[in-house]
Amino acid sequence: MVQTEAALADGVVLDDDARHAAWEAQLKAAGAGQDDPVKRVEFIRWQVLRAGTPLRLMAQHHATGPIPLAAAHTASGLHLLLGVIAASQDAVAQGDVDTLAAQAEQLEAAREAQETAIGNTDILLNMLKSVGL
Repeated sequence: MVQTEAALADGVVLDDDARHAAWEAQLKAAGAGQDDPVKRVEFIRWQVLRAGTPLRLMAQHHATGPIPLAAAHTASGLHLLLGVIAASQDAVAQGDVDTLAAQAEQLEAAREAQETAIGNTDILLNMLKSVGL
């Protein structure tokens, strides 16, 4: 029910404080309150996965064009970055180089996904430029 309220809050004109309160209520209801930053990031990561999966399915069809593909890559990159955050939440502050180093492969994959998203966006921008737009 709280997720429905948060979704409805996204669709109406609210000031930032009211919108943030709705989002915060959703996170708390999911057990991802401010007191557990890793759980919070994992919940947000799950939401990104839920949003990104239909994009990846859309992008499998060539006729959808480069923008759904760019969106799918962006979602994948964000999902990977959120995983890095969850896995290394306190590593920077603690100087935990080993934990950070263990995330290098995920960081590279996230970077590649973002670069691919930019490349797909550029395809459409270049097509528009080629017709004078």
